[in-house]
Amino acid sequence: MASKAKKSDKEMGTDEQSGTVNPASRRPLVLVAVVLVSIIMVGSILLPSLSAIVSGMKASSSSADGSDVASSGSAAATTSSYMDQLDSRYSATASSLESKLEANPDDAALLINLANTYLTWGDMARNYASTDDEQAHVTDLLQKAEGYYDTYLASNDANAAHVNRALCQYYLGDTDGAIAALEQFCVGTADYAPAWANLGMIYEDAGKTDKATDAYNKALEVDPDDTCGMKSFVTSKLQSITSSDAATGTTADAE
Repeated sequence: MASKAKKSDKEMGTDEQSGTVNPASRRPLVLVAVVLVSIIMVGSILLPSLSAIVSGMKASSSSADGSDVASSGSAAATTSSYMDQLDSRYSATASSLESKLEANPDDAALLINLANTYLTWGDMARNYASTDDEQAHVTDLLQKAEGYYDTYLASNDANAAHVNRALCQYYLGDTDGAIAALEQFCVGTADYAPAWANLGMIYEDAGKTDKATDAYNKALEVDPDDTCGMKSFVTSKLQSITSSDAATGTTADAE
């Protein structure tokens, strides 16, 4: 299971003195196990959630003595149990919010809380989904989140909602679309650190390490006082990129 940070904005430079990081060499880096998930906030002040792709491990289906089959079955049962627990936890919250929204369809706070609930639920479920049915369930959750963000944004303009809407695209597999959405958002709202942070994370996952470094440093630049509370996270990301480049001696992103 991936590690989690409770805050949504991310990025800061490794060099505390200069405020920026400029690795001498860079290489494609696919983020495998870091998951950043936001907590729901009421009203239009939102914290975007962030998570990296967690690759699922498929157990071997056969072995000479059948031990792999037994192990696979045990792992599947454990995963299913986690999924059941997640569904139990979030479905009650979602159902309650949806009932309230049905009675008050113009309530912006209900809309954004529903969107955040489904995004967090779907993001967490991605880590455990292994069967086709479970993958379809995750897709359904994230599409619901996307729909609620769209409904909210039709009448409200909140920076974090725009960022989270792009993250829905990313989690649904549309990496290019998510990058395009965040790039466009950053053109019009260049001082919003969470957007740069999330953009950096997606760049990094896509192997665009140079662009990821620039986006991380941009988040640091626009939030010098660390009001988003993500300085340590971004610093560690930039240090990781620098360390990886130094170890491999690579100098450029793969296009």
